[in-house]
Amino acid sequence: MKLTMNEFSPMPGKADYRNALEASLGWFVHSGVMMPNDGMWGVAERVAVTAGNDAIEKMRSHFPAWTDHDGYCIIEQRRADCNFQTAYLFLTASRVLKEPCYYDIGVAILDFLYFRSGLLNRSDANFPIGVWNWSHIRWEGVLWFDDNAWCIALPLEIAHFFPELEARYGLRHWAEELVRGYLEGFRGACEATIFANPELAETPWQFQHWRGPVHQPHWGSLACMALARASQEFEVLGVTEVLANYRAFLARRTETWNASELSYALLGLLAAFRFTRQADDLELARRFGMRLTSKMSAEGNLPSEHYEAPNGPRLVDTIYTVNWAVLAMQMLQGTLPEFHSGYERLLQLLTTIQDRSEAPQFRGCWRGMFDLQTGQWGGGDRYEGGAGSIYTGWTNAPIALAFALSLEDGWLYKG
Repeated sequence: MKLTMNEFSPMPGKADYRNALEASLGWFVHSGVMMPNDGMWGVAERVAVTAGNDAIEKMRSHFPAWTDHDGYCIIEQRRADCNFQTAYLFLTASRVLKEPCYYDIGVAILDFLYFRSGLLNRSDANFPIGVWNWSHIRWEGVLWFDDNAWCIALPLEIAHFFPELEARYGLRHWAEELVRGYLEGFRGACEATIFANPELAETPWQFQHWRGPVHQPHWGSLACMALARASQEFEVLGVTEVLANYRAFLARRTETWNASELSYALLGLLAAFRFTRQADDLELARRFGMRLTSKMSAEGNLPSEHYEAPNGPRLVDTIYTVNWAVLAMQMLQGTLPEFHSGYERLLQLLTTIQDRSEAPQFRGCWRGMFDLQTGQWGGGDRYEGGAGSIYTGWTNAPIALAFALSLEDGWLYKG
């Protein structure tokens, strides 16, 4: 796949967005990331290109569950967050496209999560009740602030739009159980570090059971997103104060955030505004949105600046940057229409670079990195970031979800 600059016009429309969504759903079904492809055993983390990938041995060492194929492998670990993101994508697609088969796949993935995976802690008092382990391949509890944020917010979204699934799984119940321990851990991590010293350069990767340095919006803003969403469903004492304190921390370090962290920060701020209606959240989101769009190239790209990915202004990072930016900008322009142009440019970029290869492991996907300089997928590999990693959650599900929501002029948490 090689593109030239003139292939970035004209601006695509709803028909193009529908085609992009349907191609992405086809990739999930036919690429091998779901075996069987009806979703009953969930969705794997990613396709990893093995040919010419310098990071592949480190991937296999860190993620020791894979199926080899010619030139690529499926990293088979089942992660709760990736499965929730994919289930929500298929359920949303079923609603938007009026296709029952997508609903059936979404339900099958939820059946896997709640009935088969063993990832949900229902009764072990050594860990927070309701928490989701990071992956089925880990023998110990590995509890991440970012991953579990999606395990709070998305079940509540599913319960809102699909009440029959709330009855089937107890979506609200388990989200409420998780929020108790989650808020305690997040507030404790923040109070021990950035709330006590807002200028702290970095924070520990682990606090009690929880992992993730909360001074980075990657972790802290996603936690705020989840807590704000939960506050709409049930009383969570202390959430308002935590959200306000984290917003104040973000505001004091406005100039430090790269494109990736700005995108995460926007998700947290806009969710907080959506559910608490605090004007300060929207004002800071406006400032961050202006900074983010000021970084945007003519093609709509945001520079790859995340520490786990190859970096460069001409690299399209779909694992840590533009994937979250498109959801964040979708939410932002829904409230502040002056950001609509930047949002449309992101959709245009993502429509343009979507993989059109004939090979089923690629066709319809977004790989982890696109090099605008060469007009091809590339730019380097890391064991988690880079072109050779094609994630189900984090990359393909969030991007495809943005296209699904665009078809109804909606955005995340609009309902």
